[in-house]
Amino acid sequence: MDSTVLLVPAVLIGLGALGAITARSAVKVLISLEVMFNGALLALLMLATRIPNEASSLALIAISLSGVEVGVLVSIFVLLFRRTRSVDVYEIPGLRGGGSE
Repeated sequence: MDSTVLLVPAVLIGLGALGAITARSAVKVLISLEVMFNGALLALLMLATRIPNEASSLALIAISLSGVEVGVLVSIFVLLFRRTRSVDVYEIPGLRGGGSE
């Protein structure tokens, strides 16, 4: 497989990682994680040109998991908003970092 076809998925995964690290809002983190997941899915679909049955099955499973992932994360964010009245990840108690406080 030509390595240039994997450039776009690599860029998507990199941009998603950058967004997930720098975002303050939980919604932006969710969107960044979805960009990363779609980059990995795109790489799987490009792999499907070499081994069609196995890669297509993996892509179908990945698409199903993506839907489940969004459902679970949105429900977590709704509970987070109900508890803290904010979706800012820096306002979540217990996730401030720096070890024990």
